[in-house]
Amino acid sequence: MVDRATLVVRTRAADLLTVSAVVQLPIWLVLAVVLRDDWASGLADNTGVFWLAIFPDPLTLGYLFDEATASGPAAVLAARALPSMGLAVIGATCGHLVHDWALGAPTRGLDALARVLRRGHSLLGLWLIVHAIEVLTCVGVFVGFLLFAAASPLWAIEGLGPWSAIVRSWRLSVRRLGPLLVSVPVATFVSALVGGAVGGVGLSLLTAMTNGWVDVGGTAATAMAAALPHLVLDPLLAVSMALIALDLKVQVEGYDLEIELRDVAAQDADV
Repeated sequence: MVDRATLVVRTRAADLLTVSAVVQLPIWLVLAVVLRDDWASGLADNTGVFWLAIFPDPLTLGYLFDEATASGPAAVLAARALPSMGLAVIGATCGHLVHDWALGAPTRGLDALARVLRRGHSLLGLWLIVHAIEVLTCVGVFVGFLLFAAASPLWAIEGLGPWSAIVRSWRLSVRRLGPLLVSVPVATFVSALVGGAVGGVGLSLLTAMTNGWVDVGGTAATAMAAALPHLVLDPLLAVSMALIALDLKVQVEGYDLEIELRDVAAQDADV
């Protein structure tokens, strides 16, 4: 079942990139306006702004508060929160896509995104609870992502509420903690590596277009360059987490056997 989903993912990259662009480009256009005062001080002084959204942890948050002072704390928090929310939306969308593709359903990316947005308030609740747990326990950088990485895809796959998705992710992840200690860091590292490489291209292009200077007239170009790493990083990471969530259901609960039995029962009913 997971192999089937992985095979389809390789042939449906356009769907994944479309979802990522629809979610992340508007976010980074907003941030390009909100953080205009910081970015306008020149790329040489603000290169970190383009990279910090890749690593949502207290260290980078502290760096942002220390460096991005022109726009104020609210803008700094927006720079951290909005891309993270976007990743949660893409993660839930990939949950729908991976699950449907594993079952043989030809679901399109924008259709899956629409299903997620219809329950957007519930996903926002999930995002808030997970980050509150990570902040309050001070283990979000390591343990939090390890145990809650599957929460967003599970929320979509099983139609759960915010707290139920968190509990499901915790219980399934604890049962397979050993393999997750390898798969989650590897998936994160590979995604960040590819996204970072793409981001470097965007940053070079932006430097060439603006002569190393980001001003009001370059807001759209700034947004594009800042979004480039996420257009690749987010779908890679989201698909990885969705496949991990599906694999957890298969390995812990025998979900593939459950589906096969359901199909057999449906065939018997037709006969």
